[in-house]
Amino acid sequence: MKTRTKFVIGGSVIFAVIAALSVQGLQEMTVFFYTPAEVLASPDEFENKTIRIGALVQKDSVEWDAQAIELSFKITEDNKNFIPVFYAGVKPDLFREGQGVVVEGKMKGQRFVAGQLLVKHSEEYTVETDHKKSKEDYYRSIQAQ
Repeated sequence: MKTRTKFVIGGSVIFAVIAALSVQGLQEMTVFFYTPAEVLASPDEFENKTIRIGALVQKDSVEWDAQAIELSFKITEDNKNFIPVFYAGVKPDLFREGQGVVVEGKMKGQRFVAGQLLVKHSEEYTVETDHKKSKEDYYRSIQAQ
């Protein structure tokens, strides 16, 4: 066999192995996005499987324990069906009832244990209209240092 043929065959084998490992790695890292209705329709399918759920935080469902740094709340899309969520971590500043959230984690029985909590926010950014007050606050903060 010629050297060139060996080189082409060896390169092809290496390329195939790299491609197979890449595809396998991407499949393992893929996290699918679901709605609460999809999860509630077949909860056994999602048991101990990492998924993302996008929904709204249900009103009057938020329980924040600042000492233990634990957050419990319910997510819903229709205010009828809901999924209880448990999150151990710092509560995001924009988190509140009625706010859109995306939680990533696993279903454990009847509740969702989130490892990551993403809060949706408005796309609009508004600047303070009272520029004089902002300047005064700025100068005061500089002098305090």
